[in-house]
Amino acid sequence: MHIWGLHVLDLMVILLFLVILLFIGVRASRSVKGQTDFYLGGRKFGRVLQFFLSFGNSTDSTGAVQLSSEVFRQGIGGLWISFQTLFITPFFWFTQIWYRRARLVTMADLFVDRFGNRALASAYACFNIVIALILLGLGNLTAFKVTSAMIVKPEAAYTEQERQQVGMFAEYRALKTQKEAGTLPDTKAEWFTILDNLNKRGELHSFITYIRPLPFYIAYSTVVATYIILGGLKAAAITDALQGVLVLVMSVLLIPLGLQRVGGVHGLHQIVPAYKFRLVGTMAMSDYTWYTILAITLASLVQIIGLMHNMAGGGSARDESTARFGMISGGFMKRLVLIGWAFCGLLAVAVFPSGLADADNAWGALSTTLLGPGLMGLMLSGMLLGHMPSVGVTSVSVSALATRNLYEPLVKGRPPLHYFRVGQVAVIFVLVLGIVFTLLFTGVVQALTMLITFNTYFGATVFLIFFWRRLVARAIAVGLIVWVVWIGLVPWVLPHSQWFRRLPSMVAQTPEHSIEITVEATAADVAALATRPGQAIRKPHVVLPAAVFFDRVARADPRNPQSPLEGIGRFTVETFSLHLLGVPVQQFSPASLLATRWLFDGLFPFVLLLGLSLCFKPEHLDLADQFYAKMRTPVAPTTR
Repeated sequence: MHIWGLHVLDLMVILLFLVILLFIGVRASRSVKGQTDFYLGGRKFGRVLQFFLSFGNSTDSTGAVQLSSEVFRQGIGGLWISFQTLFITPFFWFTQIWYRRARLVTMADLFVDRFGNRALASAYACFNIVIALILLGLGNLTAFKVTSAMIVKPEAAYTEQERQQVGMFAEYRALKTQKEAGTLPDTKAEWFTILDNLNKRGELHSFITYIRPLPFYIAYSTVVATYIILGGLKAAAITDALQGVLVLVMSVLLIPLGLQRVGGVHGLHQIVPAYKFRLVGTMAMSDYTWYTILAITLASLVQIIGLMHNMAGGGSARDESTARFGMISGGFMKRLVLIGWAFCGLLAVAVFPSGLADADNAWGALSTTLLGPGLMGLMLSGMLLGHMPSVGVTSVSVSALATRNLYEPLVKGRPPLHYFRVGQVAVIFVLVLGIVFTLLFTGVVQALTMLITFNTYFGATVFLIFFWRRLVARAIAVGLIVWVVWIGLVPWVLPHSQWFRRLPSMVAQTPEHSIEITVEATAADVAALATRPGQAIRKPHVVLPAAVFFDRVARADPRNPQSPLEGIGRFTVETFSLHLLGVPVQQFSPASLLATRWLFDGLFPFVLLLGLSLCFKPEHLDLADQFYAKMRTPVAPTTR
């Protein structure tokens, strides 16, 4: 028996885990008496809770969707959208001590402790609340993507319009394969252009789901709000333990079933093009070349240092050794899980050789195809409940920033219980705003990239706070204004102007060109190009144009090839900045364009902060002396 596309057994499994989650929140609430308990777990977390807090917060189950979708789109090189953290992990050995020795509650408190500047602390709070809302929006979107791909309508239930959308997508994929192989008939060229523009605008679908976005977001956020308001960070840490088990199970669940479906590893290599197995791709076939990976690693390292939950992650440990152990062990466990997720992305390429309308649905579609009743419920539980602790940690961190660094300076003199209750209520507002931000994004990878690159400014700021005495508070404030306007507002405001997004200079694209690639011969290649299947042969491949200054470029009217081109998505100010400096970005490959964006966002904050600080006179040197003396003083273990 099925209800909304789900077997009754699957629904029972999901409900069971929901009950367990709410039970944890009720139990954890008994030890939450004030702000320190709510925001930092009383600074008493041992190695087990620190491991699961680190692993659960960094290995959010929605990462499976993000990573598998990028591998589905780019090949195994897409692993680097998340796996670049492998090179960052050793830094955690040092950074966790910073946050524990700071002896503060929020990251915003750093600006009061180091500069005596509450206005700057409030600015950090506001900035990172926006970052958190982007993060929550990304999580909501990802959870919806995977759920919608797992709860699908049977073809018999399609409306005529839905049947037409799915049929047109199948035709589009067939024509695109011919286009990339250089065999597309001239009579089909115009129709392919129309379908390509419809697909870029999200008007084609490879399946139809029962789930609707807004009701899903509301129900999901309600569950999170309930148990986090009750138990705070401790509830999130305990559910991280449950989530950790579910993530490990779901990370390996699809691999044996997928290999059996495609004929083992040999069958996987027969179906998936050889270039998609290259961990470091070429600039013609992949966005992830060696220099792109280095640029992503730099930007990721910078932004991680300034994340708002760092103080909760390192500060909740009972001592410095525990803080180190939890972050390092949780981090390396995540790296192992990432490999499993990437492998599932390759399996999706083999299981769906004709492609999907939305690569973000790869994980959900693979689960629907391979899993039976019961296992599907376990997978859905892992994906949905596996993301909830991360949402919980984020909402707790935002609540701490909003209450301690925005509300308390404005409403002074109230008893501690008052501020504690305000923090609990703030969780609700945070989750509601998270739903609003979800509606701003159309793609998971787009949102993930925005999250990482926008946060590099305060990552650079926090790094310099710990290591450069010459850093000046006024330089941070001025630089923040420049950063928010140029990197935050301009990329999203300008595309709302039809005039701007249709400017001929703004819709520039890389040139379409043909190359030869080395692949293993398929059965269809035998006789024409090879003597046996699996033989290495050279085949022509057409590299399609990529947008230079936007996420995508398409016709304003998808059904009219003569209508003007217009940019879609985010305006890439990083590329445009180099264009203004005379760099010939129009001649870059897609991989070079991606590397340019990450490198700019990783380095530009340091240029701003270093340059502006040298323009202002140093101040509050007495506070700097106290701060650095404290940072050199080890922390005694918390015993009570």
